[in-house]
Amino acid sequence: MTATIQWRGNWEEAAAEAKKANLPLLLELYLEGCPHCQRLDRETHGDAAVAMALNARFIPVRLEGRSHMELVQKLGVRGAPTTLIFTPEGKELRRFAGFLPPQEYLQEIEKAP
Repeated sequence: MTATIQWRGNWEEAAAEAKKANLPLLLELYLEGCPHCQRLDRETHGDAAVAMALNARFIPVRLEGRSHMELVQKLGVRGAPTTLIFTPEGKELRRFAGFLPPQEYLQEIEKAP
């Protein structure tokens, strides 16, 4: 059985959950129809090791950028997909953009303090 990432679909609720659970928040902003976003979701998010790491260490949130333009602008996101990692209190720790294969994605999330 493959692991599935337990994506949250509501930024405010996820932020509150992260604070309560004292876990960092991982936000992925994607665009519907974006080939790099689709590849990241299919190849990287579909990887069991990535799914297990995200579910165990973060409160993961995945939002479609055009539907959340206020958040995209507030965070200064310029491309898709963009992955951002925040402290439980909401301070940005790290961001990386574009498609990364599973091993590189895992290395990037490991860099978050």
